Amino acid sequence: MSRSLLSAVMLCTAVAVGCGDGKGPTGPSGPPQLARTRFLAFGDSITAGEVTTPVGFTSGFSKQVLVPAASYPAVLESRLRTVYAAQSSVITVTNAGEPNERILDGNQRFPGVFDPARHDVVLLMEGVNGLPIAGPDISTGVMQIMTRTAKAGNARVFIGSMIPQVPGRPRGNTPEFELLNYNTKLTQMAAQEGVVFVDLYNPMLAEASSLIGSDGLHPTEAGYRRIADLFFAAIQRELQQP
Repeated sequence: MSRSLLSAVMLCTAVAVGCGDGKGPTGPSGPPQLARTRFLAFGDSITAGEVTTPVGFTSGFSKQVLVPAASYPAVLESRLRTVYAAQSSVITVTNAGEPNERILDGNQRFPGVFDPARHDVVLLMEGVNGLPIAGPDISTGVMQIMTRTAKAGNARVFIGSMIPQVPGRPRGNTPEFELLNYNTKLTQMAAQEGVVFVDLYNPMLAEASSLIGSDGLHPTEAGYRRIADLFFAAIQRELQQP
């Protein structure tokens, strides 16, 4: 091999070893983080955290007990702080659930609760109370108004679907086709607005008898954990930074 050719080979080798792909050496990446950390969970009693408990062993009646620590926002906040430990001091999930609230009342309440300075993510789940009266079209329109209010404040929005009910239990009386129709329209609205739709109905359906309480409407504590898990998965997918 000629001296000039040998010199060229050595030069190419040195460049390849020293420069590689031009990006330089890479070390281990840091822990994953969330792009946004200030959450507002807005809705009715299923956001507030009402849990159904039997009044008596033989009674057909049931009552709801507000258990904030069991609510999906509380469970979600705990999990987010655990998984994203480096941000635990700045992760907040504000529970703005209001028991017995109908969606038109929620629309009136939302602007006074949502604060762009405090919330950069909004989790919306509302409309089951009085759904057969308001109907899926009006309910979806109201959810769209709240979605646009949040978007105007530069918040990322996650729309939670209606959860399944258990027919035959005291309050599991919303017709299934109404729930499914509303969920379909929410899916379409979320796509139109460019926000995230979180399907809670189908993942909970097979275990509805245990995830929904004795009234047929409100989740059990296990049901709230499942809702938190589903929101967590959507948040991780949409907001986690490597």
